[in-house]
Amino acid sequence: MHFRGNNTCRDSLTSSAKMKVYLFFVITLNCYYNYAVLADCEIYPHEKNAPLLIKHGSSSFIYPQNGSETVPFADSEVVDLSCPGKKVVLGEKIVDQATVQATCISKSTFKVNEKEYHWSQIKCSAHPLTSVRKTRRKCGYRFMETDIGFQIDENRFVTTYSVCFDNVNQNTLYSFFNLTPAIASYARGVPRPNFYEDKGFYHVGGQPVYKLYTRVGQRTTINKLIGLDYRSTKYVQNGAWYFLARGHLSAKADFVYAAQQDATFKFLNVAPQWQSFNGKNWERVESSTREYAVAHNTYLLVWTGTHDVASLPHEESGEQIKLYLYVDGEKRGIPVPALYWKLIYNPTAKKGVVLIGHNNPYEKNIGKHVICPDVSEKIQWVSWNRTNIKDGYSYACDVESFRKVVKHAPSVYVNGLLV
Repeated sequence: MHFRGNNTCRDSLTSSAKMKVYLFFVITLNCYYNYAVLADCEIYPHEKNAPLLIKHGSSSFIYPQNGSETVPFADSEVVDLSCPGKKVVLGEKIVDQATVQATCISKSTFKVNEKEYHWSQIKCSAHPLTSVRKTRRKCGYRFMETDIGFQIDENRFVTTYSVCFDNVNQNTLYSFFNLTPAIASYARGVPRPNFYEDKGFYHVGGQPVYKLYTRVGQRTTINKLIGLDYRSTKYVQNGAWYFLARGHLSAKADFVYAAQQDATFKFLNVAPQWQSFNGKNWERVESSTREYAVAHNTYLLVWTGTHDVASLPHEESGEQIKLYLYVDGEKRGIPVPALYWKLIYNPTAKKGVVLIGHNNPYEKNIGKHVICPDVSEKIQWVSWNRTNIKDGYSYACDVESFRKVVKHAPSVYVNGLLV
């Protein structure tokens, strides 16, 4: 991984975090491969069914240069072109390979398997397939991280993001990815695929998770918990804003390539999020974070997670009842988070901040979910309507004070706020 000639990512993490973050994302993901070359070849990487651009012999994506929509290659430079789970197409011929080596000849011409092809002639037979890989990296004290990405070959897995899944409460504690300033050149207009439920994670009485997220499903479950008729639209409404969306942790727009964006559509990467919050203040948190990376031409380590369980008052007793999408007798699963949080860390400057939002447009007592001293007046780069409860009351904390409350948050060395 090229960090402009230094090793700041490694040095900025605590010893416990090095194994979880540096060794994982620098050796395995190594995703910030973005360097200046005199371009003998130059390609537009967002063509339909274009193969993944992988640094030769590594597990690293190659991204467009900052401010450019194209990717340059030096004369005779070798790049691995990969179609995980599919086949490479050269001209009109489908070859029996998922990954090929391509050598830059000139302009948009590469040599592959001893023949020369224009970049437009090199395709995947279909969209690359996303894979899920369970690891032995501990998270949340008793759980293990899971990588989501692409199996390049038998020995190489390129990670797009990782999650810490709590298989007891049936929810993801956090998702983690490396945000590159090349996000300015992300693939636009990529269709949204259906969300996918990976096997071996959710155990919700044999029913598919997607049914629990439907308005009928969430309305039936939540209304029963709080003593409402199952048809009541008092909280889960029929309009555009007041229902529980499948709230991305690592967002679709956080990734450059179409295949990476598709990889975010997994139930492992979502939690129930009120759409009024999802589409307003939280979207502003996400977009402001991307804008920060681009404006400062820096990569950021980003963790997005959840904390505590949201509640609504019981219709008869007034008691605050915690909300879940799965209820079977005394069993509970897929909690509706009280808070969403995003820890943003610049490993070069060793600066960080945590942006936090309330996931309950009906909350009356905002104070009970302000879990650390608010420093939002110092964070001027986030464009949010942060005190609006319907949009999701939001604030910012320093990393140290936040970690005193949210124990499963990552351990990173911070010497100041990311301002």
